[in-house]
Amino acid sequence: LNQPDWPQFQRAMQEEMEGQMAKGNYSIIYRSLIPPGHQVLPAVWAMKRKRDLRTGEVIKWKVRLNLDGSRMQKGIHYDETYAPVASWSAIRLILALVATFNWHTIQLDYVQAYSQAPVERELYMEIPRGFKIKGNKPSEEYVLQLHVNIYGQKQAGRVWYKHLTKGLIKKVGFTQSKIDECIFYKGKSIYVLYTDDSILTGPDKQELDQIVKDIQQAKLNITMEGEVTSFLGVTIDRQSDGTIKFSQPLLIKKI
Repeated sequence: LNQPDWPQFQRAMQEEMEGQMAKGNYSIIYRSLIPPGHQVLPAVWAMKRKRDLRTGEVIKWKVRLNLDGSRMQKGIHYDETYAPVASWSAIRLILALVATFNWHTIQLDYVQAYSQAPVERELYMEIPRGFKIKGNKPSEEYVLQLHVNIYGQKQAGRVWYKHLTKGLIKKVGFTQSKIDECIFYKGKSIYVLYTDDSILTGPDKQELDQIVKDIQQAKLNITMEGEVTSFLGVTIDRQSDGTIKFSQPLLIKKI
């Protein structure tokens, strides 16, 4: 609250809450309507300054409304939590293929990824601090009933992974690798997934563009970020001699 960029975070909080409500991710219900035996879990804000990997300049004030997963109980609110991510050895191998054969690349990002999947269990969350119900009614009388897989749940990553892979295989037509659960094949193209960040690559640009359309038609909300220039905090530069250079200038500067 005492930081000079607090107004940017306030705006991002308002946009986050309005965006989630507009999408129907929650319903506001009377606390008295909660079925017996259901616990109302706290809401927490996660705030982050997203920086340019090369310059360190703040390019986005990111705010996400989360469920407080620390209050969740195994067997009541969740069962399993594990979700795989692509290994760096697989990512390096695919980028080596890109460098060797001069393949095209498209970087894809899933918008509010976890909340694209439906909620696994019936869950209720407190109204986040700082927000009032329309008409200035007492917030204590109301709670949020969750309809989607909100961030902060212990099983949120697993629910999202299962939802996404089901869509990629059954709707988009990918074949999942038997070696790495986060590598997928379609035609001449290869797709590598790390939670909600991903790289699509292959020799045929038209095939890549069609796969992107297929993903969108599968009702998976994505943004295209062009050629791969950074991935998981690593800057990726394609050199004029065909090689690819990995670097982390912002991390080095911080150290």
